[in-house]
Amino acid sequence: MPLLETKDLWVNYDFVEALKNVSIQADEGEIYSIIGSNGAGKTTLLRTISGLVKPKSGYVEFMGEKLPSKPHKIVQKGIVHVPEGRKTFSGLTIEDNLLVGAHLHKDMEESLETQYQCFPILRERRHQFAGTLSGGEQQMLAIARGLMSRPRIMLLDEPSLGLAPLIVNEVFDLIKRIRDMGITIFVVEQNARKALSICDKACVLENGVVTVCGTGSDLLESDVVRRAYLGA
Repeated sequence: MPLLETKDLWVNYDFVEALKNVSIQADEGEIYSIIGSNGAGKTTLLRTISGLVKPKSGYVEFMGEKLPSKPHKIVQKGIVHVPEGRKTFSGLTIEDNLLVGAHLHKDMEESLETQYQCFPILRERRHQFAGTLSGGEQQMLAIARGLMSRPRIMLLDEPSLGLAPLIVNEVFDLIKRIRDMGITIFVVEQNARKALSICDKACVLENGVVTVCGTGSDLLESDVVRRAYLGA
């Protein structure tokens, strides 16, 4: 049984079909990359899984059971969404941002210490306002805030957006470390080569339709994918 599976998802925005019969599945401890051009439906897919968008038809299953429709209920199930643009609370300190992510658990101090061990820079700057951090540091804070809820699944939307190449490498190394902790990760990413190089499975979305699925290495070697998304 897959850990998470979407079944025949159709999503409309007014008269525009954003997702068309999308069915994908991921197992525990996998990285699943979703690539495609702008407007292909990648972000919509993540937002549908996390309950922020309601499908016209189809549904999402977690551990063989249909997910609830309310986003906070989905978080309680262990599915956390780190949105595009990081969305940290700029007027709160780093520590307060992290504590927001721990509202489901009573032992916040233990969760906080775990994240400080994983992200020493956040410990050093825990009393700074989040808005004073660099883009890469804000991305680390957003991911750490998501980890505070002890998720089974993380949905990462464009984690490398706007970051310098060196920081991009650090973010993708972090994603692999999170996978090695047993957390399943769905990552939407414009940097297709990077996304495919670290993932276990992947799919290509084109105009809301899944056109190719396979392992990351399969897609890296696909002539169609290479021409369309890898510049080769």
